[in-house]
Amino acid sequence: MGGSVLSDLLIGVPALLGSLCFLVAAVSMSRAGDALTRINILSVATGLGMMMFVIAAYVNDLTAGFRWHSLLTALVALVATVVVTSVASITLARAAYRSDGRLDPRTAYDDIAEEG
Repeated sequence: MGGSVLSDLLIGVPALLGSLCFLVAAVSMSRAGDALTRINILSVATGLGMMMFVIAAYVNDLTAGFRWHSLLTALVALVATVVVTSVASITLARAAYRSDGRLDPRTAYDDIAEEG
């Protein structure tokens, strides 16, 4: 009985934390002033939240026993999450900036405008 509760906690806590990342991001995005801020909030949620889901899935897979293939898959998924969310957020932010969208007046500085 004790092992079942422990495995449920090791699966449930990361899954709940991942869900909480997306919930906080959704609320924060609804309050954000411009597209660049929304993309910045979304990138954190997808990066951290998806990592929590991958960890929960790996621990769930561990309940059936350790397999090297599962560990390798989880590690590849974690690295891919970091790479994909980073590249996607940069690409989305550049596209939003180049569309000449309105910036929030609270934006302190504009590095991209200072480049050119």
